[in-house]
Amino acid sequence: MWTLLHGFTGSPDSYSRVVRHLGVEQSPFMPALSGHGRDWRSRAADSFEDEVSRLLALMTDVERPRLVCGYSLGARVGLGMLSRAPRMFDGAVLVGLHPGLDVASARNERRAIDAGRARLLREGGLATFIEAWEALPLFASQRSLPSTLLAEQRERRLAHDPEGLARSLEVLGLAEMPNYRASLAALDAPVTLITGSLDIKFSKMAKQLADQNVRVQSKLVDGVGHNLLLEAPSFVAAAMTEVAELAQR
Repeated sequence: MWTLLHGFTGSPDSYSRVVRHLGVEQSPFMPALSGHGRDWRSRAADSFEDEVSRLLALMTDVERPRLVCGYSLGARVGLGMLSRAPRMFDGAVLVGLHPGLDVASARNERRAIDAGRARLLREGGLATFIEAWEALPLFASQRSLPSTLLAEQRERRLAHDPEGLARSLEVLGLAEMPNYRASLAALDAPVTLITGSLDIKFSKMAKQLADQNVRVQSKLVDGVGHNLLLEAPSFVAAAMTEVAELAQR
């Protein structure tokens, strides 16, 4: 059974198009991550590892093969789960993964960036923040997508509480995440890392990470950027199907 973890400012609905392409008989488990949704206080986490623990506890009844797919923030949290409990999972697809920062100066720099973003959420409001977030170069490839898709994504983002997203940045931000590179290199379950060819930084990281473990493969999707749930859902679904088949061999 698949567990699907959305990205920052996303929601379980972010996977709707992937699930339609997937065509699984059993509905995936799609939890909302800490800080997301109007009811975010009911699942607030105090640290990145606390969020990993919370999600692992929710998965005790998930049937095997136990598989996880995560996008961006969800990929980072998913890797945390795989690292903490490697025998609990039979395979994974991680989209736009960053494995964690390994230099203190980079952590400090990212923490300052996320602090500024949290301040914008609290002082400028949700709509102002989302406009700035969508203007980031990381998401430039989305500007050619149909306006209906972009409108759906924006509606999903505007359904959040700005304080919840601010807390997500402070607790689950890249600077607060452990460096999981060594854990990924040691995993025995099949893992597929997917990136878009226009997402050069993350594609380079995926290739480097795949080179460290024969059970990890990287896949590149031509002509798209960071958010493959939005830009290439059929490719994500195909990678999930392939990993599920590998996990059952």
